[in-house]
Amino acid sequence: MPGSNISSRTCEIAQAVEAGQLAMFRLAERDHGLSLKIIQLDTGIPYGTLRSYVSGTAMPVSALLKLAKVIPAHLINLMLDPGGKALTDAEPDEADLDDAVIAGLELAIKWAKARHPRSSSGIAIDHTERPDIERAVAAATAAVGRVQP
Repeated sequence: MPGSNISSRTCEIAQAVEAGQLAMFRLAERDHGLSLKIIQLDTGIPYGTLRSYVSGTAMPVSALLKLAKVIPAHLINLMLDPGGKALTDAEPDEADLDDAVIAGLELAIKWAKARHPRSSSGIAIDHTERPDIERAVAAATAAVGRVQP
């Protein structure tokens, strides 16, 4: 019967996902020190709910996404592997990272010039140099803020 093959495969996947879920929690604690209390504090998922997940209760995708902020991707993937999927951490946008580095270097140059012994006020930063440095600090802070971890 074709229907029983689908049902059988669905059952196999469910069992594999559950086994991955149990392993994920066990390894998160063993290898990364992520106790249920720590996970609760970092995700906002109630402790009792986490205990049920550790016991094999299926979890909604919303809970999995919260857990993915705390538990390393390779452990989350223990649950996703049976479906042929994998979670990867997003890479920071290269352009944003480049902009942050450039802004940091521009700030460093302005700072070094203002602190140079041959600058207008020697190594002290005077009132004419300070606004330019403050603008560079603001630009660097904004650029760094656009970089996603």
